[in-house]
Amino acid sequence: MDATTSPPLPRVTRTCCTRFTRLLAVSMALAAPTATAAPIDCTTLQATATWDIRYQEQEQFPNPVNKVRLDLYTVTKPYRLAACGVVVTATPQTYTIQAKSTKALLAVMGGSWLGDFYGVGQRGGQTVYFDAAVLTIGLPDGLFQTTVKIDGYFAGSYLPPGVLMAVRADAGTLRPLVYDGSFRSVEVTPDVKTLEIVVKSSKPVLWERWVLDVVHSKLTFTKKFPFPAK
Repeated sequence: MDATTSPPLPRVTRTCCTRFTRLLAVSMALAAPTATAAPIDCTTLQATATWDIRYQEQEQFPNPVNKVRLDLYTVTKPYRLAACGVVVTATPQTYTIQAKSTKALLAVMGGSWLGDFYGVGQRGGQTVYFDAAVLTIGLPDGLFQTTVKIDGYFAGSYLPPGVLMAVRADAGTLRPLVYDGSFRSVEVTPDVKTLEIVVKSSKPVLWERWVLDVVHSKLTFTKKFPFPAK
């Protein structure tokens, strides 16, 4: 299936601290497909909770296979990719992935709704990501058929002592996920329509709000979001 994209993004470099505290510098080839570009190989399309989009174009022998990796956290203009039944959009403040079903959405996310959660900084004019935590959502096969458990653990010492994380289901009451310096498991019923996680940290983090719209199979990350009072 042919893909439609926004205009080309600028070339950026993503540098990341892993849990083993080593830095990874990854150059992003961000050239958008042209009129003569091959369609996307849908089996390779992957989005991540760290604002990355990765795919390769279908093979056109003897031409080299074009592999693309986009760092959407650093975009300065709106970006859109529509391909393989998936729509990805990004602005300087938000990042959204939508698919035909929650199962299809989870597949595009590589089988993980959340995963690594990073702190963010600048070093040598580059965006740098620091290990902060690992977040998990127990949702087998992306289907809401049983009680959903949200949990996590700290990775590294980046997050400040007063950091807060909370879970909210269907605009209900905030329930603590991180409080008083520790993680607490949160469970929600399988009939949930909207699942939200919010973060309050005195140090910059990758996102402060995560929303899964179950009805529309849509996942949205927001960089900055005021922590709700209740």
